[in-house]
Amino acid sequence: MGDLALTVASYRYDSTRALFDRSVTFEGIDASFHTAPVISDIFERMVRGREFDVSELGLTFYTRTLDLEDPPFVAIPVFPNRVFRHSCIYVNRSSGITEPKDLEGRTVGEFGIYGQDSGVWAKGILADEYGFDPARCRWLIGGLDRPITPFDFVPRPAPDGLDVRYLPDDRALGPMLESGEIDALFSANVPRCVLDGSPEVVRLFPDYEPVERDYYRRTGIFPAMHAIVLRRDLLGERPGLARTLYDGFLAAKNAATEKYLTDRRIYQASSMIPWMNALFEENRPLLGDDWFPYGVEANRATIDTFLRYHFRQGLSKRLLTSDDIFAEELLDT
Repeated sequence: MGDLALTVASYRYDSTRALFDRSVTFEGIDASFHTAPVISDIFERMVRGREFDVSELGLTFYTRTLDLEDPPFVAIPVFPNRVFRHSCIYVNRSSGITEPKDLEGRTVGEFGIYGQDSGVWAKGILADEYGFDPARCRWLIGGLDRPITPFDFVPRPAPDGLDVRYLPDDRALGPMLESGEIDALFSANVPRCVLDGSPEVVRLFPDYEPVERDYYRRTGIFPAMHAIVLRRDLLGERPGLARTLYDGFLAAKNAATEKYLTDRRIYQASSMIPWMNALFEENRPLLGDDWFPYGVEANRATIDTFLRYHFRQGLSKRLLTSDDIFAEELLDT
């Protein structure tokens, strides 16, 4: 047993599974692991109640806490959730929206909060690549397939003059998109109407995979959604704790990577997805063997891009860089 007991919360990804099953451990730490079926529940429990010592946290949720008078958390450069985001923009087929600039002047939904991680990335990419200006839209914030109370456990800044409104308690964005009550939707998750094959809703980029592959080929950016944070007071009490946690998360991710590399011999038979080996081999020339990198240097361009988007979209008080948001002892990673 370790000499320090810590509570750790994360979704159970491939990259964290070895920590949950204890085939990888944190040196000198007796860690108890927690998860939730909805990742944002982990965020709220960490931010609102400080329920865990170490937790996965969306990058925007963490970055917003840095503007508090006494920032409670510090991040380590571990990114368990990464998703390309051209695919997360949905439009009503009758809206006439066929390209990013067509979104301007329209009513657009966003899940949970204005500037959710996926939304920050999607708006930023559309601005950089297509000249899209999110300030020219009307934004409606609410639940995806069922009504929710918009996230209020972090600050909710927005630029002056931006039209941001919240759905009433009996409405949800997915059905409104399908009915044409809103023109478009930015969402981290796929709305039910799309999963059910509704003919009324399409993606802004219907054939998104080659678009996302080209984006990565040109920029080297695989968008990071979430990081791991720990309570700042613990870091002050335990020099070296951030390094120990980083090493453990890295070892768990490397164990998952090694399994994929080893399973090439058996055609990725441990997965239920047919032709997984072909997809894996297709990805390697583009993404390399370490396609989910941790550490500051390998992710500096990605994180600095996110922080630039965050500031430009009015969600940070000042322009931050990677050196500002990660534990100082890990800036050499």
